[in-house]
Amino acid sequence: MVSLGIDIGGTGCKCVAFHENGTQLAVAYREYPLSAGQANLPPDMMTDCVFQVIGECVKQLPDRNEVVAITVSSFGESFVAVDKDGKALTDILLYFGNTDSEEFARLVRSVGEEKFMRIARILPDASYSLSKMLYTRKVADRPVWKYLFIAGYITYRLTGRACTDVSLACRSLLYDVENRCWSEELLQQCGIDADTLPEVLPTGGKVGTILPQLAEKLGLPENVQIVIGAHDQIINALGAGVQNIGDAVDTSGTCECLTPLFGKIPENLDFQKNNFACVPYLDSDGYVTYAYNISAGSVVRWYRDALAAHLGDEAAQQGKSIYDLLNEQCPDAPTSLMILPFLQGMGGTPDVDANARGLIAGLTTQTRLPDIYRAILEGITFEMRYNQEKLGENGVHFTRLYACGGGAKSPAWLQIKADILGCQIIPVKRDETGAMGSAILGLAAVTGEDPFAIAKNFWQYGEAIRPGANQTIYNERYEIYKALRSLYLQNAVMR
Repeated sequence: MVSLGIDIGGTGCKCVAFHENGTQLAVAYREYPLSAGQANLPPDMMTDCVFQVIGECVKQLPDRNEVVAITVSSFGESFVAVDKDGKALTDILLYFGNTDSEEFARLVRSVGEEKFMRIARILPDASYSLSKMLYTRKVADRPVWKYLFIAGYITYRLTGRACTDVSLACRSLLYDVENRCWSEELLQQCGIDADTLPEVLPTGGKVGTILPQLAEKLGLPENVQIVIGAHDQIINALGAGVQNIGDAVDTSGTCECLTPLFGKIPENLDFQKNNFACVPYLDSDGYVTYAYNISAGSVVRWYRDALAAHLGDEAAQQGKSIYDLLNEQCPDAPTSLMILPFLQGMGGTPDVDANARGLIAGLTTQTRLPDIYRAILEGITFEMRYNQEKLGENGVHFTRLYACGGGAKSPAWLQIKADILGCQIIPVKRDETGAMGSAILGLAAVTGEDPFAIAKNFWQYGEAIRPGANQTIYNERYEIYKALRSLYLQNAVMR
């Protein structure tokens, strides 16, 4: 059997084919032809790209008749509003698009922040779907039949059935997390018609078979099952190996996101006030949250482009990347520098300040570029420890951290993470954890097997990294980081 995993992002989409034994058979990726930073994505553009990567992936397969499932997962918060004929009413407002308005602010005041936090288990914010729904109602020239979240919109195009999964519903600000349903109370107070929201299926639920005309167009058998996947961080957690309470995955890319699995919803609303969500994890009794920093890998990339571009020729001669050379030249000992890594503002958890700026403290005439590189890795990781501390104050702890993404390829950074976070770091040796998590859900939907049992054929890991001799030093320097961070937040003059 072959399962196709679809991972839809804000800049492009990917399809990866996996055999049931865990072997990756094919991969295809398409970037949307959008300008950098453009917040509006035409639905047909996204759909065309998704269908193209499916078709390209299928063409690479030895036997396309072995494909049994296509599972679609995506980023959250955004949706496609469609009319009764299924036609899109507006462009997709991407998750970073600003729909903050006085109407939304009045609604939050009317309903009450605490009610949102008690029911939806997130701090109300204009980034979630509700604010975008209010905006869409004003600009759409026809009545909205359904608000289809991104993965659900693609499964609708593939099957004709309007649905979503639990994890994407949780990004709407209208879903009752504990009772696993749309909140009638919130819908009524927000003036959203329940009929305009999609059916909520369990994550990994079967939506239906592919439409015959699309099966023919994409070169697929007509009995292929279409499966609703999940929010991208959920499938990434599954693909990385998060299975037991105390497990977490750390995904280091342009942003860094730490996703821990815990047993019950914290009752203290400080959890939500710190901007931590609470999302059911697959079909288990556990929950995950997203602790993230938007200025992570992007800061490392800034260093590469602004301060390490001179290494380009040397890297090319050695057949390496500039990152490889940076990691080789990285000092072994902790630096005396302290970096606040907010080059793109302070965004994510637990604090949001779009006007925040980065800071390098402790420079001397003895400072060299490799010192600054290591200090950047330390500063980014100190910020994740700050998130770790805030999670712990609400009873959410992790002892094993699966590392994936670009940052997981840096041995120096992995050791820094083990020392600063004080836990075991397990490097994930699969590049496509998101699409792989989707493919695992597809096989589980078709066979009825437990997804974790299937996933054991897919998971691959490097040697575990444990805290070392630098842990004591970093414990002391973390207190300095917190003091500097606090001072920075209190004094706008530093920005």
